[in-house]
Amino acid sequence: MLKLSPSSLNLFLECPRCFWLYINKNIKRPSIPVATITTGLDRVVKAHFDTYRIKNELPSIVKGKIPGKLMRNFPNKGWLEFVDYKINAKLGGYLDECLDLGDNFFAALDHKTRGTPPKETHSAHQFQMDAYTFLLEENKFPTKRTAYLIYYIPKEVSTGNSIEFDVIASELKADPEKAKKIFYAAVAELKKPIPASGNTCAFCQWATTLNIK
Repeated sequence: MLKLSPSSLNLFLECPRCFWLYINKNIKRPSIPVATITTGLDRVVKAHFDTYRIKNELPSIVKGKIPGKLMRNFPNKGWLEFVDYKINAKLGGYLDECLDLGDNFFAALDHKTRGTPPKETHSAHQFQMDAYTFLLEENKFPTKRTAYLIYYIPKEVSTGNSIEFDVIASELKADPEKAKKIFYAAVAELKKPIPASGNTCAFCQWATTLNIK
């Protein structure tokens, strides 16, 4: 069975050839060192949110910035999936967080670490929330087709030697129908011959130079 994720579908949107090679041949793009501070902060923030889940209230760092409360019974540590057995493929991923908006409505929430405040929502983040909203609805969690990004931006070191962060919440409109459409388009692409190199893909351009003799 083909197993796709919001991140792999973002790769499909960026470059169908790189996506095809990754899923069908397990050939990944060359990796570069990345800072692990974001992973560490993500872990700490999620643990902090879990303490408030038990209290059935929002953490103080986001209170007044987002609606609702934290979903009390977070399913499978946030894992959601959609399976289509007719095409032998599924889409799955872990939610960072899910908000209970009341009246049986829910919204996906994702934590992001940045160096500066965002001027606009990155297209990859937008699609990520489209996909998670699709997964919520397919798992019988109705949504208002809104989602939330929480940005954590380093601000200063306090007198107590603690690093302080600005916390900025951003509401965005989610398009689960787009996510569904992209999922099926990606599966169809995987069943075709390898796509041509992407004209705007730096990785494809780099790979092409390797054929120079």
